[in-house]
Amino acid sequence: MSTSLVTGAAGFIGFALARHLANDPAHQVILIDNFIRGERDEAYTELCRSPNVSAFEMDLSAPDAVERLPDAAFDFVFHLAAFNGTQNFYEHPYEVLRHSTLPMFALVEKYLRTAKVRGRFVYAGSSEAYASTVSRFGWPVPTAEDVPLGIEDPTNPRWSYGVSKLHGEVLTCLACKQFGVPFTAIRYHNVYGPRMGDKHVIPDFVARMKQGVYSLYGHEDTRSFIYIDDAVDATMRLATSPKAADQIVNLGGTDEITMARLGELMMQAAGIQAPIKLLPSPQGSVKRRAPDISKLRSITGFEPQWSLERGLRETVAWYRSHPKT
Repeated sequence: MSTSLVTGAAGFIGFALARHLANDPAHQVILIDNFIRGERDEAYTELCRSPNVSAFEMDLSAPDAVERLPDAAFDFVFHLAAFNGTQNFYEHPYEVLRHSTLPMFALVEKYLRTAKVRGRFVYAGSSEAYASTVSRFGWPVPTAEDVPLGIEDPTNPRWSYGVSKLHGEVLTCLACKQFGVPFTAIRYHNVYGPRMGDKHVIPDFVARMKQGVYSLYGHEDTRSFIYIDDAVDATMRLATSPKAADQIVNLGGTDEITMARLGELMMQAAGIQAPIKLLPSPQGSVKRRAPDISKLRSITGFEPQWSLERGLRETVAWYRSHPKT
């Protein structure tokens, strides 16, 4: 029986990945979450009922985290725990930094230093780590993995998350190399889908649509989006590919669109016709972001299966039927 540890398992990508792993009855899956962001909803509760799943409520940023972590060896460790959500970057920057950096140290001490990862350590990075290089120096978009990393403005609270992810990439690469554990650092770009929480552009716009408010921030900014099922598929391909060992790899969609166009597609998915009130971006928002996924394709042969229109229909419908989310 193979075993995996998934941190941030009640969150968005972590939950989808853990559920995928648990679908194999011969795979033992250990879940960890402190529920600062993840949801203890019926979907997570059902996952925890699976006979091959064990779940722990645990704050990996706590001083005793190393002692409380399961004392076991794993084929895979998927580290997705972080305090995400764009509004949180501005409103709770200290908590974002704390919960997005300290857990990595606990995992290093418990599993990397002691060689308890047999297969691969997978770190969930983010395109936020290189945001300043694109915005300040005009680095090409779509952007490849060799982009220099930097911090544009340490006084801007938005950087609480980007700095955390930059820090995590460096710690993953160097600790894994020092202790002889293969790693893959995945730079996720705008993964979306049902149960992605709030404080992101898509669920926030759906929430406003429910109230009859059709306002959109950063309408000229561009992003590329990837549906959660595609993101899980690509993650597993990278985690199991020998060519992805000790690599940093972009994971995202291929179509760069403006936020104004995103709003139009979401309203079409909801069957609503109304003018959208276009508002400026929050301070520090990156004007363009899209990944070059040539490396992902060459390593794994991955191609997205979900169109943005199809994914938005599923996502908008889910949020409209889950009023508490």
